[in-house]
Parts: sequence; C-alpha cells; structure tokens
Amino acid sequence: MKSLKVLAALLGAVMGVVTGLGASVTQGSTATFTVPTLIRLTVNTATINFGALTMDDYDLGYKDLLSAQIVTVWSNRAWTLDVAANSATWTGPWAKPASDLQLRVASVNSGRITSSLGTLTGLSTTALQVAAGNPGGNLQLTMDFRVLVSWDNDVAGDYSLGFTYTLTAP
Repeated sequence: MKSLKVLAALLGAVMGVVTGLGASVTQGSTATFTVPTLIRLTVNTATINFGALTMDDYDLGYKDLLSAQIVTVWSNRAWTLDVAANSATWTGPWAKPASDLQLRVASVNSGRITSSLGTLTGLSTTALQVAAGNPGGNLQLTMDFRVLVSWDNDVAGDYSLGFTYTLTAP
C-alpha cells in the first residue's frame, strides 16, 4: 500500500509538471519616444527683383510683383510667421524708407494656415505678422510685393533692402 501511495505521489508530481508546461506567463512592455518642436522655413527665391523702373511706374507711384515669392512652412506645432526689414532704409543714393517695400499674402495652399496678411503693408524693423497656422507640412504662402516710388524722392541709382522672415512655434 505504501508503494501505491508513493506511486500516486509520483504520478501527481509528473501530472503537475505536465500541467505546468501548458501554463503561460505574460510581461508587458512599453515603446517610447520624444518629439521635439520641429520647424522648417524655405523660400523659393531669396531675391525680389523689381528690375529697372519705368516712367509708367513713377506715374503710378509704385511697381507690383505679383506672386513673386513662395514661402513654405513645416511645423509640428501651432506657428507664426513674421517679417521685418533688416534696416530702416534701403541702401542707395537716397535714404528710401523700408516702408516703401510692401508685401501681402496673395494665396495659401492649406486650411491649416489660419490667418494671413491680406493687405499690402510696408516693412519696418519691427516684426510684422505675415501668417499663423496649425501644425502641418508644405504649407505655402504666395507673396505679392510692391515698391513705392516717387518722382520727388527716388533719384536714379541702385537700391536694395534686406528683409528676414522668422518662423516661431511657441
């Protein structure tokens, strides 16, 4: 009888081991990463060339360059785009004020651009908001430019004014 009890105990132990082989154990894991603020700003041309002005331009008081530049924004956060003149006056034979260069957003390619400057506005050394928007990529703003000219002030010569766009994702 004792050997029968030992045999039963051994069989029970073997059955426990066999039963234990069919069991499962789980362990959870987590994948993580960090997304920093990512922004990119490009322009399709860095020079807005009005060329040689004509008498008709002087008679009108300005010369327009429509769709002269495309500014493209990529941002993974809400963003703003500003522009400012690099100096208060143009280089040239007369101290032409920076405000004689005007710009506006003629068109946008995305509803993610929530506001844009639709009125021709003169530049200054103080930042002017050009546009703002929600996260997105390849957000394009087509820019119009106008240079104001005057028979009284704009003497013959070459003029130049640098200006800088600043993209911010606060």
